[in-house]
Amino acid sequence: MKNKFLGSTLIVAGTTIGGGMLAMPIISAAIGFKAIALILVSVWLVMCYTALLFVEVYQYTSIKEGFNTLTQKYLGNWASLTTAICMMALMYALLAAYISGGGDVLTENLSQWFKVEAPSELGTLLFAFIFGGIVSLGTRLIDIFNKWVFAIKLIFLTIVLVLLVPEVHQVNLLSLPINQASILLVLPVIFTSFGFHVNIPSIVDYMDGDQRKLKRIVVLGSALPLVIYLLWQLMVLGSISQHDFLNILKNQSSIQGLLVAIRKMVHLPIINTSFNVFASAALITSFLGVSLGLFAYIADLSKKHKLISKTWVVSLLTFLPPIVFALFYPKGFVLALGYAAIPLAFLVLILPVLLIKKIYRLKNLKMSWQKRLSLITVIIVGLLLVVIQIGIASRIIPS
Repeated sequence: MKNKFLGSTLIVAGTTIGGGMLAMPIISAAIGFKAIALILVSVWLVMCYTALLFVEVYQYTSIKEGFNTLTQKYLGNWASLTTAICMMALMYALLAAYISGGGDVLTENLSQWFKVEAPSELGTLLFAFIFGGIVSLGTRLIDIFNKWVFAIKLIFLTIVLVLLVPEVHQVNLLSLPINQASILLVLPVIFTSFGFHVNIPSIVDYMDGDQRKLKRIVVLGSALPLVIYLLWQLMVLGSISQHDFLNILKNQSSIQGLLVAIRKMVHLPIINTSFNVFASAALITSFLGVSLGLFAYIADLSKKHKLISKTWVVSLLTFLPPIVFALFYPKGFVLALGYAAIPLAFLVLILPVLLIKKIYRLKNLKMSWQKRLSLITVIIVGLLLVVIQIGIASRIIPS
């Protein structure tokens, strides 16, 4: 059980520390360290609380019930359908992005290490087949594999952070937001960067519903990324002036812009290798976590249908759509990722509140005024996140 506890905690942390972390310094360059630190802590508190709500739901229901069964049982068809749409839209978009990015990394490494010029499509298929196969074999194998990849990720992230320490200057950490809109722009990315909730049904089942341990897993598993995010932002934003960083990002706004900024600060070849290994490991752990959540959801969705509930069919339904889009229409899912905060807001903010309220009503449980206030606050935050995302996507909020 001790190994399960550590493994589950690292699945939560590994799912969380992914592509969003690589994007953080890029999107927070315009608001400065103090503002992004406050936002990170605030978002963590909200996301950790809603994850604990999901864990509490399993105190009153079977640990074998996934999100589809829970929503159908307690909230009815409308919630079940809404959950299905949000889950598929969000998870397929994320998986397609991870498969596409992972395929590019794999192709590049094949070329660099073995001098083999492989087409990008081959890298995409290899990445999906290798890591999708691990997911299909169950939570136990993901647990074991994820521990090793997570360790590699931490080692190379530590190397990057240590190399950046001498470059940190207090004056760079005092930068203020360049405008109010820039604060709103970071919120959807930060919320998405704490989105591990889809794995809770699998972890609850894996931990045999042990409420005490599950609560610790949620708090520790999400607090570890918070600490790493804060250190990451401290080192990157403290090592380069806001003006210089924004100028670099004007020319290269992607991860390449971040790498250029890091190269400018540390003139050592090892920084390139360390950053690339860390980024690859972050991509893999996030892919494993997201895949596990979607695989468990589809398995729960199809368990009443004997043919569809077979493992190989669930695997196909989990991985085939994002593979097809990653191969033939990757830009479509990049566009969909622009709206990722909308389904995320329903799944991880609004849904747990609705479930808890319904269960308390059905079980005739008394709810304290503090809890009522917390639930109302979470609903308001979820609705605000949707409004902000729509404002960004429709360019009402300038990016």
